[in-house]
Amino acid sequence: MIRSLMVLVTVFAFANDVIAGPRVDIVISEKTHALERLAADELSIQLKRVYEAEVKIGSTAPVDATHVIFVGSPDTNAGMKTFADSWPSGDKKLTDQGHLLRSVTHNNKPALLIGGGSPVATYWAVAEFGHHIGIRPLLFGDLDPISPPKFKLDGIDVVLEPQHQEREWHFRNRGPMDSGSWSVDEHRHVLQQLAKLKFNRVSINVRASQPFVHFEFGGVARKSEGLWGFNVNVFPVSGDTSGRKVFGGAKNFENPSFATATTYEERVAAGKRHLTGIIDAAHAVGMTVRLQLQPDWFPQNFGAFVKESDSIQGRNGPYVVADVAEFFRDDKIMGLARTQMRAYLDTYPGIDGVDLEFSADNVSQQDFRRVFPDPNFWRRADGRDVAVRVRANAFPVRAFVPFEQLDQQVVAKVAQPMILLIEREKFLPSSPVDFPATFEKARQRSSNNYLVDPDGISDIDLPVYWLSRRSFGSVLTFEQLCREVIDPTCGEDVSDRVLAAFQWNHQAQLVMEKLPFGGGMSGPVNLRDVERVATKNPEKITSAADDYLNAMNEMYRANTRAREGGRAFTLYWARRFEFALEYLSFAQAVQKASTAEMTKDTATQIAELEKGIESLNNGLNAMAAIARSNSDRGLIAVLNKYGYRPLKKKLAQAEASAK
Repeated sequence: MIRSLMVLVTVFAFANDVIAGPRVDIVISEKTHALERLAADELSIQLKRVYEAEVKIGSTAPVDATHVIFVGSPDTNAGMKTFADSWPSGDKKLTDQGHLLRSVTHNNKPALLIGGGSPVATYWAVAEFGHHIGIRPLLFGDLDPISPPKFKLDGIDVVLEPQHQEREWHFRNRGPMDSGSWSVDEHRHVLQQLAKLKFNRVSINVRASQPFVHFEFGGVARKSEGLWGFNVNVFPVSGDTSGRKVFGGAKNFENPSFATATTYEERVAAGKRHLTGIIDAAHAVGMTVRLQLQPDWFPQNFGAFVKESDSIQGRNGPYVVADVAEFFRDDKIMGLARTQMRAYLDTYPGIDGVDLEFSADNVSQQDFRRVFPDPNFWRRADGRDVAVRVRANAFPVRAFVPFEQLDQQVVAKVAQPMILLIEREKFLPSSPVDFPATFEKARQRSSNNYLVDPDGISDIDLPVYWLSRRSFGSVLTFEQLCREVIDPTCGEDVSDRVLAAFQWNHQAQLVMEKLPFGGGMSGPVNLRDVERVATKNPEKITSAADDYLNAMNEMYRANTRAREGGRAFTLYWARRFEFALEYLSFAQAVQKASTAEMTKDTATQIAELEKGIESLNNGLNAMAAIARSNSDRGLIAVLNKYGYRPLKKKLAQAEASAK
């Protein structure tokens, strides 16, 4: 009996030796930069997740340490000075964006240098190490490898410099289905993922009506507080709400940062905390931050000072837009513009730049200096000047250029970034299939800098991942992209199904893009638009629905085969395709119900309305099951307000008339 127990103990001890991960010592400077400390922490998380490693972070490593990783550079980490000869120098010296992974020998054992030409580049180097061991960073989170490579520190030599110097992400901040509905924490999460994807700039759209500043001019105090740029800022999601579980019992869907603010003063204070929190979160991961502002847009209660543009009058929004000619010659309006712009500079002294978007098609240096004649106007409280860019529309790609280049079209054309509108549909799944080809085509018309301008993050994981790899020299076809993400995180027998699903999705998108723009299938929905588009395009909608059905089936097959954490990716897309199929079924039912109503066939009308309600309910519940962000929850809230509830009201009216 005792001998058996001893054998059992020995077996358990051996099993523990096999299961236990490696011991890794991470060496950083004792007084390291915050970003290098963040890099070391991220490296520790990677090693623990992938290898179940025992990790210690310190300024030195024990003499008997088996695995040592040095983080930083010889300039920032004293422990790395020993390896100065292994660090790039001379004409191979790393730029401030260059970073590397390089094996060295420490105490006669393999060790690894992870670092860059600046603290943020060191963070990118850690992200590159994560990629080396099979982690795939996506916007919604990381996918870890199901079979990571054997842990070792020798034989690694990767040096990367950017192909694209400016890699900018734009937060639209306009409505419930984009970043305008995100909390600071949600912004922070996405910013952390963008940092792993090596983005280095952020711009944030800010509208005149939004509650981010307060100022007074001409005896009038600012009052406007419309967060989403139109008159609807809260969407009811209690009671009879399809997909209600995703809102966690809340009565209304709104931006969480403003949920408890009721007065104007409270909303402006909440707005300042919200925007400051985003700016601080971006700086914490090494990104510069710009605000995108409209100097000739003003809160509605300043209308007495502004002759409004004829093209803007009647627009549904709590703001006024100055007539172009009046703006550049009226001293009072220009004074109002200066007061408003200065309020942003004083309220957010941490911003690195502003992008100014005038309503005029072209703004010259002379126009600009007429509005802002003081060269010190854009100086921050700390004495640093904020970098100013102005929108230029006179070139092949809409761009913001330094105001000094406004009258130099050739220079501006060279300097302008690519504006990448990745998402093509607000409701329906956006296909990533042709993004690599689209990017290369856009690159021929502009500089190597780019700005990604998405609605949300729902459908753009793969294009953004592709951009990240492309930015540092790895050019992938779409098939290679899929296999690089899917094979290590889901299993080798999954990517074929994923590829097939996206091809069907792409085919559906090509069909849907031929539908008339302006509502219905791609914009904020009302039943009249849905009925109009479905009536004029029944064959296209049927064809697209078939394609989405095939895409859904293929992605569910992929999900059945997928393993571990990778199933989050395949399940999300399967449900997105299910939503698209149900949404088009809803559109078809609305069209048939409308036809029946016109022919006084109430029985058929009721039957089709019931089908439409069931389809939309199924689709919204599919989205609720996999909602990743407030953009997804915003989609559900919007379709409840403009689709589900009006359709139920229509059904109640039809049933009442049938009695």
